Amino acid sequence: MCWSATADLVAGTGITVVGAVCVARVRHLRDLPLAALPLLLGLHQGIESVVWRTGGGTGPATLA
Repeated sequence: MCWSATADLVAGTGITVVGAVCVARVRHLRDLPLAALPLLLGLHQGIESVVWRTGGGTGPATLA
């Protein structure tokens, strides 16, 4: 999201829940990689939240 750590954490949590539901509803094994994509995005959002909390979102490049 790149707005704040809180926004990233909330979005990451919501997307991860959606991903878990998608993976749980997979009927064919070949559909699993596509269903797991929201889990990857949710993980990315969580990592981005940690970066924001450690001061990674306050540099001159992000404020420009």
